[in-house]
Amino acid sequence: MKKAKRYVVGLCAALTMLVLTGCGGKASSDMAIAETMAASSMQMNSSMQMDGSIYEAGVELDKGAGMTEGAREEEASSESSTYRKLIKTVSMDVETEEFDNMMTNLKNRVEELNGYIESSSVRGNSRYNENRYADMTIRIPQDKLDYFVNEVAEISNITWKSENVEDITLTYVDIESRKKALEIEQERLLSLLEKAESVEDIISIESRLSEVRYELQSYASQLLVYDNQVNYSTVYLNISEVKRLTPQEEPTVWNRIAIGFTDNLGGVARLIENIFVGVIVLIPYWGLWVIVVVVLIGVCKGISAAQKKKREKKEKKD
Repeated sequence: MKKAKRYVVGLCAALTMLVLTGCGGKASSDMAIAETMAASSMQMNSSMQMDGSIYEAGVELDKGAGMTEGAREEEASSESSTYRKLIKTVSMDVETEEFDNMMTNLKNRVEELNGYIESSSVRGNSRYNENRYADMTIRIPQDKLDYFVNEVAEISNITWKSENVEDITLTYVDIESRKKALEIEQERLLSLLEKAESVEDIISIESRLSEVRYELQSYASQLLVYDNQVNYSTVYLNISEVKRLTPQEEPTVWNRIAIGFTDNLGGVARLIENIFVGVIVLIPYWGLWVIVVVVLIGVCKGISAAQKKKREKKEKKD
């Protein structure tokens, strides 16, 4: 009975193929296009499911056969880390008493680690006794991030630090799966384009090709951006020039007294220095005022002498 059913099914399939073969060229082409679209959709779904299962399980099912529980967990952890895509960001506020040396050391270390400075700005002027500040955005290879952060800690005083890790693995895998499915669809469409005979079929296939190529470029751009963010971690560095570094521990009473007394002495010294500088700087103005005062005194004396002569003449007449 089962054999008879198989024969009937096979006969029906053969008749169906004969009917499809007898249809016109245009119907065949349209069907091929439809089959390509459906196959691409199925390919995209299956690819996404397969990649997702690999990420979640960490290993393929056949690899788990015959393995102990501990070995299976170790293998899963290893595979999961291989697919993991992490974007690491570090933000730091630091102080330094040697601003110029620190800036030079930072640039040298970034170059040695094959990183680069994305942006940098400096404000303040040491010539006018102003503290300087720098804001830097630095890109460092991810595997050398911890080493660079430790280097910054050695040449400066860290007052604030924040680290952030963003896991984009699922998003990355999803984009890769869609990109692969579109590439397969593109190949099939190109194959159909070579076999297309009617103008209507050619226009339909080329229209879909344009959409596929646009989506492929978009996905490729997204992957490039993600690759850059994953491969090169971002360090936001705010550098402040200070006269004295902020203590890492709470100072004692005597330390606070010593620091306050030293700061006040420094303030008095800076006040005297500023007065001396001000006097020297204002010498040209002092000279001008002396000339003005001398001229005024001379004018006043001349007027007084003239009035005195007038009084003497008047007394002689009387």
